[in-house]
Amino acid sequence: MKTVWTGRSGKAELRIVDTGKFFVALADVNGKRQLEIEAETADEARRRLHEEIGKANPKYVGFSGAGNRFLHFFPNGFHSDGYHGEERTYKLRAKEKLEQVLPLDRAVEAAGCGEAILSVYGATNLLSPFEKMRLQDVLRGPSADMFIRAAARFSRGDAKSALARWSGY
Repeated sequence: MKTVWTGRSGKAELRIVDTGKFFVALADVNGKRQLEIEAETADEARRRLHEEIGKANPKYVGFSGAGNRFLHFFPNGFHSDGYHGEERTYKLRAKEKLEQVLPLDRAVEAAGCGEAILSVYGATNLLSPFEKMRLQDVLRGPSADMFIRAAARFSRGDAKSALARWSGY
């Protein structure tokens, strides 16, 4: 068995181990095994490990919980009083800014637009702080142009090509 990845999440020590037949994701706290997941690939093991760790967080609500939370604040859903002013308007402004900074038809062949795209996401609450940090790493890194082009292709409906380009993430 060979350890192929290590990391931390709070007090948990995380590892991905290659057994030669499959990969095992492990989470230990104070030397005690908290979680063990088997998967066919290291990427799948890591994804599932982070998913399970997220669910263990007391703030985790899941998809149905997020829907219930939304309805708590906006009982009539998208037709609730205040929805447009509190949630929709600033997101539409961010979309307009994105279209000004880099229209979708130009994004397919974009170069050097990572910072501009990052500024648009920074003006929203669409991503968690962790996701914003990861997006920042990507959009400021050497693969920024490839990432933006793949996102544009995905947005235009060419999911197969876009996902193939994203396979390194």
